[in-house]
Amino acid sequence: MRVIKSNSFRWSSPTKFNDPFDHQAGFVLAFGRDEFVMAMMASIERIIFSDEDVAVTPSSQFSALTLRLRSIRDRLPREQVLQDLYESALASAEILHGSIGQLNSVVQEQLCHSRVFCVSEKNDNVVMWSHYADEHRGVVFKLRCIDEIDNTLLAARKVDYSDTFLEFLSADQYAQHLTGEAPIDMASLCWSIAFTKHIDWSYEKEWRVHIPLLNEPPGDGYSVYPEDPQVFEAIYLGCRMQPDEISAITSLLKKHLPNTRIYLGKKSTTSFALSFHEVP
Repeated sequence: MRVIKSNSFRWSSPTKFNDPFDHQAGFVLAFGRDEFVMAMMASIERIIFSDEDVAVTPSSQFSALTLRLRSIRDRLPREQVLQDLYESALASAEILHGSIGQLNSVVQEQLCHSRVFCVSEKNDNVVMWSHYADEHRGVVFKLRCIDEIDNTLLAARKVDYSDTFLEFLSADQYAQHLTGEAPIDMASLCWSIAFTKHIDWSYEKEWRVHIPLLNEPPGDGYSVYPEDPQVFEAIYLGCRMQPDEISAITSLLKKHLPNTRIYLGKKSTTSFALSFHEVP
């Protein structure tokens, strides 16, 4: 009823979700120390000593150094240079697993400093009605995506479901990212954690909009954001909703969202399913 009166929804912090892994999972390494060292050395040797042109994006001091070494390679003792760089690669590999743990902590903290609006492709899943709609006594809103008004649902992204945490880059990918040979958009990679849940949740067929709070304080974990009335296409009333509640909500809709269609849920008599008929 508050949603109808205010034409707005409450967006939540991920820390308020019922899934303790949501936004709080992380990356796992699928390669070991030796594999990473070999990948680093292959990329470094290719950049410095290959006779073919090598495209490098000098995005770090390390990648800039490799380009500098390439420019003077004719004056360098190849074996000694590679041995020195091998020692550096080995030292990096030794701390890699700990670094992933630190990365996960930072990413989780940043992702959780946000507000998220979750929606579903489904309006008739009996389990979701039980979990999220007061045991079939609540409602489901059907919302529109409208290009002309650029409403927030246009930014929704589909949730991916997995039985494992996300795999970090391969050894070759990470090595070539560090050397600048093939940089990766790390922000986009980290962002994917916010849109990955365990496969047991796949029945929800979820999409979500994620808004970082940036420099704003976390507050109480909730924010209320308005929607254009045009976004409200329909409302579905639970099969256990009482007649007086149906009447009250119908009256509110006609006053505040008169173009929103109203449907009432009904249990099937032949299967574990719900059906909905429009309320005039």
